[in-house]
Amino acid sequence: MKDSTIGGGDAGKGRGKRFLSSLLAFFLSLAILEFGGFLIWRISVSPVTKANVQALCRSGVDQIQMLPNTFWHHEFNPRHPAYAGQVNSMGAKGGEFQLPKPPGELRIVCLGDSTVEGTGVKPDETFPRYLETILQKWMNPGTGYRSVKVINAGIGSHNSAFNLSYLAFRLIHYNPDIVVIKSAYNDYLPYSVPGMGYDYTHVFPNPYHRVRPSAFWTAARYSHFLKVVGTVAFREEVAVPFRDFSGHITIEQFRNMDFSANEDRFFVYGENIRSMILLCRGRGIGVMLVDLPTSPDPAHFGKDRTFGPRFKNLVARLETELRRVAGEERITVVGTGPFQGEDFWDHCHCTAGGNRKVAEAVAEAVAASLPGGRAGTSGKTIPVEAGKK
Repeated sequence: MKDSTIGGGDAGKGRGKRFLSSLLAFFLSLAILEFGGFLIWRISVSPVTKANVQALCRSGVDQIQMLPNTFWHHEFNPRHPAYAGQVNSMGAKGGEFQLPKPPGELRIVCLGDSTVEGTGVKPDETFPRYLETILQKWMNPGTGYRSVKVINAGIGSHNSAFNLSYLAFRLIHYNPDIVVIKSAYNDYLPYSVPGMGYDYTHVFPNPYHRVRPSAFWTAARYSHFLKVVGTVAFREEVAVPFRDFSGHITIEQFRNMDFSANEDRFFVYGENIRSMILLCRGRGIGVMLVDLPTSPDPAHFGKDRTFGPRFKNLVARLETELRRVAGEERITVVGTGPFQGEDFWDHCHCTAGGNRKVAEAVAEAVAASLPGGRAGTSGKTIPVEAGKK
């Protein structure tokens, strides 16, 4: 009996040692995997992928995901890392501005999408920022204005319906003297992405909508190894860290799609532009429409169904509608360019140099609309005709 008890004790100790050994091996394996994941994460994963993975891992307050939302805008002073220090207390990009508008200030609101907001460039390289700098240098005392403030109201992914709502619900109350509209790039989506409705509830809705991350991404928040696994196992989700409504279609099916039945959709875009014009006119606000340049470099257009070969043609068709409405409302469309390939970093987003060209063209149009033209470097008035390029 005594021997049996001793043997049982030895067996228990043996099981305990095996358990501890297994536990130690388990944690050692986790440590090795985590260390390996850390090295791969630091060395091999691209900055864009890192940013997308980190966005997917965050809690509800920072998580981004593409979900239906009929109207959205930048929040006031958001803590989202992509916009830290770039969105003011009014929800616009750039520095603060006063309400009500100070006497003697020429206030311009630039309304549009990511091409206005300045995707891909620094905050001081956007076309609204360049526009303000140029106009401040050109300001002629004879215009009656002592200062210039250009408000960057561009929001990435906005289409004409969002622009119209944003103008009516908020921007109009900032008391602008002129509204510059550069909008259409996101109105092309219903024509190129299957499953995208044109009811303005499923066309690039708010990517900063608050949602909870999945259980995997919640766990990956604390593990480099899981982050690396996620970049492989959930490659598509990481590439575009929000849901879309594109469905599935082959490149060949996309290329053979018939867009002839979508003329009414172009009409909707045009009427949204007209509504913005009439809204401003009713308040005595000047309106300027800007053309819709795309990159002259074929390499900037991929083969995918969203930003592929059809993009350029569809945007050109939307610009035709823009010019139709402008003609009917007797408004000149500001022509920008000419552009070189280096003026764009992708299909439609300008580099700093491209944004400066846009700003210069708009500045000429603004100066032409003000009494007395603009002032030169000597302070003397330059006739608008002489200042044009």
